[in-house]
Amino acid sequence: MKKIIWISISLLVLLIAGLNLFWNRIFGYPTLDQAVQSNWKTPVKIVNVDQENELVLYLDETQYVFAAYEQNRERFHVDEDTESGWTASSDLGPAFLVVAEPKNNSGNFIWGALYSDISIAKFQIEYINGETLDVKAINNTFIVKMPLAFQNESELSLMETFNNIHAIDANHKVIQSWKPES
Repeated sequence: MKKIIWISISLLVLLIAGLNLFWNRIFGYPTLDQAVQSNWKTPVKIVNVDQENELVLYLDETQYVFAAYEQNRERFHVDEDTESGWTASSDLGPAFLVVAEPKNNSGNFIWGALYSDISIAKFQIEYINGETLDVKAINNTFIVKMPLAFQNESELSLMETFNNIHAIDANHKVIQSWKPES
């Protein structure tokens, strides 16, 4: 009888330990920070979130990572298959990273970051069709859904849909500009 009780208690302890270990992976994490960090061994910092499209931009040392997340019942999942990481460097002023890509079955997005201690107020995107879009900077980064005119573009041609992107400070001074390579 003691043996059956001991085996039952051992199995119950293993079940509880297993559930505790995989609970967050199965049911999600209580915060987006925890969900993002779950895929990384080194500390990462969330720098920008697009709640409407469930997209997150975070920094792993010098690499920016753009990913989709899902929120269900106050729990968060980040699908590591959606993560794309990029870094930039420059010999001429602050490095400016710009990437255009489809994400989360929600359309085509453009996102970027200026590697600088100078605080950026907004980014100005000049599209090839003449449209100009001002995007509020958050931690010297931006995430924005591309205009409807470019939602049907192939992933390969997305980086050719704009002429210039300017990083502008609070005094309306252009700190750095990014132009696609010709």
